[in-house]
Amino acid sequence: MALPFPIPRSLVPGFSLSRATTADIDAMVEVYYESFLTDPRNTFWWSPNKVAMFVWMKRRMHRKMNDHSVRHFKITDAETGELVAFARWDIPKGYETAFGAWVGDEATTINVTPGVAVGGDVPQEGEHLPLTSASAEATNPPTIDFPEGAQSELCRDFFNTLSRMSVKQDAKSMLGLSLLCTSPKYHRRGAGKALILPMLAIADAEGLRTYTEATPGGRPVYEKLGFQEVDQLVSDLTKVMEGFEEGYKLSIMVREARTAPLACGD
Repeated sequence: MALPFPIPRSLVPGFSLSRATTADIDAMVEVYYESFLTDPRNTFWWSPNKVAMFVWMKRRMHRKMNDHSVRHFKITDAETGELVAFARWDIPKGYETAFGAWVGDEATTINVTPGVAVGGDVPQEGEHLPLTSASAEATNPPTIDFPEGAQSELCRDFFNTLSRMSVKQDAKSMLGLSLLCTSPKYHRRGAGKALILPMLAIADAEGLRTYTEATPGGRPVYEKLGFQEVDQLVSDLTKVMEGFEEGYKLSIMVREARTAPLACGD
């Protein structure tokens, strides 16, 4: 499963970058869950039941792994074998080869409990350096179920708003960074940047813009990589969480393709 890009020179010694597979799902869910807990605002739509969230996340991971338009990459600590970080990318139609052929096993698909048809994907985050980004799924997403114990109306409103934002920006025509998660114990080690820069270099070579939805913690990181905020999704947390007096702002960000080569080793 060769990578579609060279290993960034900036990758920390002892870290390895490779494709993520269904065998990594358990570890990916752990990292996903823990990375978002670093900022409670990112989880306002979650179920309070950790087990229910893990079940939902695993179902979702399996479905994404079996989507031929999605690519997953991971960084691993070679010494401990631990998952450091991973990224999920949505590839626009017609550019599948440029970003590496899909690799997966459709036989691993598991059933998803029928739920509410919503337009959009879960907001994710760019990981927490804190980098975090949400989904870039566009129109006509598959029916998904909400995590058991979550407020369905809250989830539906949030996800539908994400979908409208995606359609408004024509995210389907862009490379989409739909999920970036870094284990909290590996923050500030450059893992998120190492997962992003190689794909942006390919996007530049193909003349593609890149779309992401960034949490408050992730926005400054994306701005340094050339993303600009083009819109916001604001949620009033005062109605759903105690201790928050301001709205939660998810930044809708787009990065224009660059003509100058991107320095992936910096």
